[in-house]
Order: sequence, then structure tokens, then C-alpha cells
Amino acid sequence: MPTYHRIWVLGLCTSVIMLGAPALVLAQETPQSPGEHVHEETIVITASPVGARADELLQGVTVMDENTLTESASAGLGDILDAMPGISTTAFGPAASRPVIRGLGGDRVRMLVNGIDIMDASTASPDHAVNAEALAATRIEVVRGPAAIVYGGNAIGGVVNIIDGRIPEKPLDSAVEGRLVLGGSSVDNGNVQTGRFRTGTDHFVLDAEAVRRHGGIEHIPGFARTAALRAIEGDGPKDRLPNSDLTFKSGAIGGSYVDDWGFAGASIKRSTSNYGLPQEATSRIDMAQTRLDARAQATLPFHVLDQININFGASDYRHFELEDGNIGTRFDKQGWELRTRVRQNDLAGWTGSFGFDAAHQTFSALGTEAFLPETKTRNYGGFVAERRDFGDWGLEGGFRLETRDLDTQAYARRRFTGVSGSAGVFARPSDNIFVSLSLSRTERAPTDIELFSDGPHLSESAFERGNPNLKKESALSLEAIARFHTHGWDTHINLFHSNFTDFIFLNPTGAIIDGLPAFVYLQDNAKLSGAEIFAERDLWSAGKWMLRSDVALEYVQAKTDNFGNLPRIPPLEATGGLNLSTGRFDARAELVWTDRQNKTADFETSTKGSTVINLSTTVHPLISNDDISLVFKLSNLTNATHRTHASFLKDRVPAAGRSLSARLVVDF
Repeated sequence: MPTYHRIWVLGLCTSVIMLGAPALVLAQETPQSPGEHVHEETIVITASPVGARADELLQGVTVMDENTLTESASAGLGDILDAMPGISTTAFGPAASRPVIRGLGGDRVRMLVNGIDIMDASTASPDHAVNAEALAATRIEVVRGPAAIVYGGNAIGGVVNIIDGRIPEKPLDSAVEGRLVLGGSSVDNGNVQTGRFRTGTDHFVLDAEAVRRHGGIEHIPGFARTAALRAIEGDGPKDRLPNSDLTFKSGAIGGSYVDDWGFAGASIKRSTSNYGLPQEATSRIDMAQTRLDARAQATLPFHVLDQININFGASDYRHFELEDGNIGTRFDKQGWELRTRVRQNDLAGWTGSFGFDAAHQTFSALGTEAFLPETKTRNYGGFVAERRDFGDWGLEGGFRLETRDLDTQAYARRRFTGVSGSAGVFARPSDNIFVSLSLSRTERAPTDIELFSDGPHLSESAFERGNPNLKKESALSLEAIARFHTHGWDTHINLFHSNFTDFIFLNPTGAIIDGLPAFVYLQDNAKLSGAEIFAERDLWSAGKWMLRSDVALEYVQAKTDNFGNLPRIPPLEATGGLNLSTGRFDARAELVWTDRQNKTADFETSTKGSTVINLSTTVHPLISNDDISLVFKLSNLTNATHRTHASFLKDRVPAAGRSLSARLVVDF
């Protein structure tokens, strides 16, 4: 897209929030005008070791609550999170999509359920779906940027924490509580059903929930392949994406004992899925996981120590990659994780927490795509984090020491010790302004795949070879944050820069093995920097009617010292929206503009830009009851072609075409 077009689109998106002048005219014609916007963010982020609120965290953070998740037209986790600032998705078809935060994905983004690792195989390959249903969550927290103090070096890019409430933490407000969601979508003739049911006594609370999500063959806008690829391979699929159907199911039961001192409980969950890989006409994945979780939280009878949290999770995961209905490769992963955290009261003005965690896992890939021998990985870590608030300003810092031990019969045992630390300063120039500057140094040990893989990896169209001699990678990261909540504006600005030493990445060798281009894991210094800007503005109000606008900009660039640009880095993107709300319904019109990505690695192609328009509304049909909602969304109104640059399949699989989705939500 020419530069002047980019400026025009950015100007159009930005102008959405600059409608203050018309709003002043409207205010003169109505009894009420928008006053000072009151910022009501009081959510405490569980991923924060110092118990900071979302609006006072020294990192970029976004929280999606239960209603926001339910109202999303998407059902897959990666697609839902893609709407957040600074987040893209691997977009490996409608079934498999893992979040990419600030250009970093895989093992650099920690995926958690209630603070414990998901323990699936999604970090091993982009065609492996994340085994967590966003529609079963009560809240999702995303921390953008290093979160290694609590969660270790593989949170060097960020954390996604899915809080699903399977283990209740508080007594019920009534004898029976729950939520039912029924929905459908036109683009894939899909349907979704979720249900949560809770009952119990004053002290015992029982929770049961189930999710079923099904999608048929997905409709796409035109050809699946790009024009350049069609010139080489022929036209291929058009209008419909073959082998894109999916079925996900999960069921869980849990319970807790709840008292004034805290709670203690456990749950068991069974998940299954079967879905096609769009780039392979006969390839499917059949997955199953059984997961046991236990959690406890108790108030401590000490002056300094306030509370202890203990989380435990154990998982038995496997999936088969099927070719023409026959098992080609079997992936097995068994493991457990224990995480403890003790919250500290005021000690000489400092508050914070300290804790210890341990995790064991065994992972193997056997069969046609046997690119990884059975490997045992053991992780141990401990941390301390403190915050001192002087009123108008404050300090924050943390330290973590961890080890990773990897053992396989095929190669020599490797052991790594990682040290991570962070320090930051924040200030409140006024009641509605928060600014901060933080510096962190994070070390990440290589994974089993980066060290020991050796074989065909069909989803990436590569013969992949690990490097048993890899060293730790480290990142020195600087982040500046400004948050303003004043004069009707709500503005968040994040600027970040990271210098990576010994950054681990796949690089082409130029060789062809078994008909696939060969790649090997190498290390080089790398630089990653960017910005995220979000602003919203009250435009007009009259009685229960309110018009509000918002705009978000996100940009990241990343390159190595000796090998050029890093691959699959998301381009500049801008989102502008108008929101109209009343007592009975909310409506939103949204424009998402994505720039062309020309800053590519040696083996990448560029990706064209796109503009997508979405419309949505939520209606509460009963005048005296907000517990029933109808949600409608028209996605990709103009049936535009959009390709996600962070996806391995971007030249073969575009995003879905025009779709109407509807959902019924009943709370009781």
C-alpha cells in the first residue's frame, strides 16, 4: 500500500476518537453532556507478583471478562485474543490458533489455566490446537512483555492466563447458579453449546461444566492460495476451505470447601477434539487430554505473611495425526506442575510475594513425523517480588532463579540455570495519570524441540533439526507506560524495546531432505521494539444513551544482527470503533486495517494489507432482567481477503469470509 494510503487509513481510524467537536455541538442540544470519564479499573491481575491492579501494572495488560468473551464472534482462543492490542495469532486454520505477543510465540509465551501450564503440545507445532476453551473461561488475563519473575524464562514474551472457575473460590449467592450459552455461525454452519452449573451449601460448592464446539467446512473470500502461489501450483480451492471442519468437546467437575480462612478444592477435566488441517486434504488430528487440578488459598496467622496459594496440575495428553484415517504420528505428553506463592504484608513499607514452583514432563513424537525422541524435562524455580508505594511515586523489583534439566537417550543431558531480574519506577502526577519505566533481564533455556528435534515437520513444510549445543537466550527489555483517564479520555501508551543475546530461531540451510527444505536452530543477537496505543473517548450522552469511540494502534519490528528480519512478525495494525449503548442494548461498528508486511525473512513472502469491517450488537430482550442476552455479530462485512502474516499458512489459508453469528446467553 502506498505511503499516502497508509496515512489516510491511519488518519481515518484516529479521527474516530477526535470527534470531540461534534460531540460539543450535540451536548448543547441535549440535556446532558459527557463529563469526566471515571476510570473504574479495579481488577487485580493474578499474574502480578505484587498484586498490582491492571491500571497500575508496569507492563502492558489486557483483561477480557466473561461477557466480553461470550460476545466475541470467534470461538477459538487465538482468534479471540487476536482482537487485543499487541497480539496476533498463528492462524493455522479455524481449529489451531495460538497467540503471538509482540511478535513472539511458541515457548516464549506462557499459556496457563488458573496459573498452571496448559500442558498440551501447542508449543511444539502451530498445527496443534491450544487445549483450552475461551468460552468456558470467566476471565482471561494477558500480560504483554516479560513475565518471567513468577512464571519463568518461557514467559519472556508474555503470559496468557485463562481463569475458568472449575474450582470455586467463594460461597454461592443463591442455591443454584450457572450460565448457558447457545450459538451458531453462518461461515462454517457451526454451533457452540456451553453450560456451567453450581450448587452447594454454605461451605461446600460443586461445579460442573461442559463445552461443545463444532464447525463445518469454512467459507473463504475467493481463492485459498495467493496469486503468486497459484501461478506456481495452480488455482486450488476456491470459496470453501477443504478439510477445515472441527469438533471440540470438554467436560469438568470440581468442588471446594470454602470458609472465612480461604478455600481448598480439586477438579478433573476431560477434553477431546478432532479437526482437519486445511493445507492437507486428508490430514486430521485426534486429541484427548485428562487433567487433574487442585488449589488452595489460606489466610496466614502472621503479621508479615498474609496469604498462601498452592496450585497443582497433572495432565495425561496424547494426540494422533491421521493420514487417510490411519495413524501417522503419535504425540504423548505427561506431566505435572506445582506452584506456591506467599503474599507478604507491609514490611518497612514494602509489599509483595515470594514462591517456589516445580514441573516435570515427558514428551515424545513417534511415527511418520517422529522428529523428536522421548525427552524428560524438569523445571524448578523460586522468586521474590516487592513493591514500595510512596503515594505520588513508587518502586518495584523482582528476582528469580530457576533450573531446566533435559534428558533424552539420543543426546547428552543438558542442564541450564537461569537468572532473571526486574526493576521499575512509577509515578502518579495526578489522580488520573499513571506513568512507569521498567527494566528487566530475562534468561530462557532452550526447549526439547530446539535442542533435539531431527525429522520432517510437515505443518511447517520443513525438515527440522535441533541444535544440542544451544546456549541460553537472554533479553534486556525496557518498557515505558503512560495511562491517562481524564477529560473524557481513557488512553494507554506502551513503548517497548528488547535486546536479545543468543536469540534462538529456525534458519534455512539451503538443503532439501526428503523433499522438504531443511532448517536448523541457530542463535544470533536480535532487537525487538514497538508500540501499543489505545484510546477511547466519550462523545455524547443523553439519559441512558451514550456514544463512545476507540482506536488502537500496534506495531512491532524485529531483526537479527547477522540474518536479517525475524520471520512472521505482525505488521502495523489499526483498529477504530464506535460504540452506542443504552439500557437495553449495545452496538459496535469496527474497522480493522492491517498494513502490508514487506520486512520478511529470507524464506518468507510478503503479505498484502487488508481492511475488515465488523458490526455487532448485544440485546437484553426482557425489560426487567439482564440475565438473558442475545448477541449478534456480522464479521468481515465486505468479504475482504485477510491473511495473517504470523501464520505458517498465510499463502494457503486466508481468514474466514463474511459471517453472521448469533448467541443466546442465559445467566441464572
